[in-house]
Amino acid sequence: MSVRTHGRTLFLCVANSARSQMAEGLARRLFGARVPVESAGSRPSRVNPYAIEVMREIGVDLSGHHSKRVDDVDRAGVARVITLCAEEVCPVWLGAAPRLHWPIPDPASDDPSLTPDELRARFRVARDELLRRLVALAATDAPPGVTLEPAGSEDLADIRELAARAELPVDGIDAQFPGAFVVARRDGVVMGAAGLEVHGTSGVLRSVIVAPAERGTGLGVALTAERLVTARARGLDAVYLLTTTAADFYDRFGFRPFPRADVPDAVARCPEFASICPSSAACRRLAL
Repeated sequence: MSVRTHGRTLFLCVANSARSQMAEGLARRLFGARVPVESAGSRPSRVNPYAIEVMREIGVDLSGHHSKRVDDVDRAGVARVITLCAEEVCPVWLGAAPRLHWPIPDPASDDPSLTPDELRARFRVARDELLRRLVALAATDAPPGVTLEPAGSEDLADIRELAARAELPVDGIDAQFPGAFVVARRDGVVMGAAGLEVHGTSGVLRSVIVAPAERGTGLGVALTAERLVTARARGLDAVYLLTTTAADFYDRFGFRPFPRADVPDAVARCPEFASICPSSAACRRLAL
């Protein structure tokens, strides 16, 4: 199936060396080819080595990136502009694209008292905040004509059918249904779903399912992001999952490998971890 693309998303800051470069790398991995992404600045310099280093920690390579001037960006096709300046004056964008402003403090600093470890920590904070905001944005970015809404009791059969067709476990779906689930509808038909079970102070993400007709549209990203935004809103401390085939997909959202034996007792006792998923499934954790 061909990938359905959106207009470009453009990230702007002053030097195009740290925040906007990290945002470009994170967004490209999160959204894939469906959303073309670039970045620029009003006074471009070079990609900060600390930005390259902390992004490499999470598997994103910025070593081939270079800083560029906002005036050199082709305005045609830019569908969204996100400015990232906090204490500085952001670059001016003269195009007609909608704008969002995410004021994130510049992690770069000329303060000689800061150690390399302290600078790395500043860059990690900016990186993680950018990813959190991108996930929140993705939760609102369902494909045109598709709505995300809480599941109803009448949706259980449809979700079971979707899971079975996707060769995902159907056992235990009803354990916290319908409250744990969000569904995606097109013209009233369930085209996808995702579950967030609550066990103690932790969440378990399960049954992220997209109908074949909607694959390649970004619906899986939107469903996953919506459940993670919900987890934060509910004050959970972490979200766990098990997967046999999609670890790379979930790592886009900040999930990291985690020893299955070390999950909290409440999570270990839930059906997903206790009996449904095989011992070969990879365990992932997202700290909130």
